[in-house]
Amino acid sequence: MEVTFYFNVRNREQALCQLVGKALARGMQLNVLAGSEAAATALDRLLWEVPQIGFLPHCAADADIAAITPIVIDHRYEKLAVRDALFNWTDGVPQGFQQYERVVEIVEQDEEQRAAARERWRAYQGHGVTPVAVDMLKLAQGGAA
Repeated sequence: MEVTFYFNVRNREQALCQLVGKALARGMQLNVLAGSEAAATALDRLLWEVPQIGFLPHCAADADIAAITPIVIDHRYEKLAVRDALFNWTDGVPQGFQQYERVVEIVEQDEEQRAAARERWRAYQGHGVTPVAVDMLKLAQGGAA
């Protein structure tokens, strides 16, 4: 099991779309856990709009087509069937995260978000997981993570 923190992200929503798109291109089945119903609705709208020339097929966990849809977005953890990866769009460590092969955290440059991410990092460590850090600013500049 791997937990990856993508940090120094300029736009969290854009990074989510890019990372979800890459995972989808690799044939992965994904869950995006939102922190609230409003956040799940906003992410639903976002994935309809980005990328502008593509489409990221998604639905809610209780949709009739959830089992065959590559991306499931929901705020109700208990409704999510375990898939290849979990994108955590909440403020905490998701319950049952250990069931996933991969958990992805996306952290903007905002100091408040960075502080919350550091708490989640320590919480994952407390569960016996050593997270991996990927510096998106360095990657954007052509450097190593």
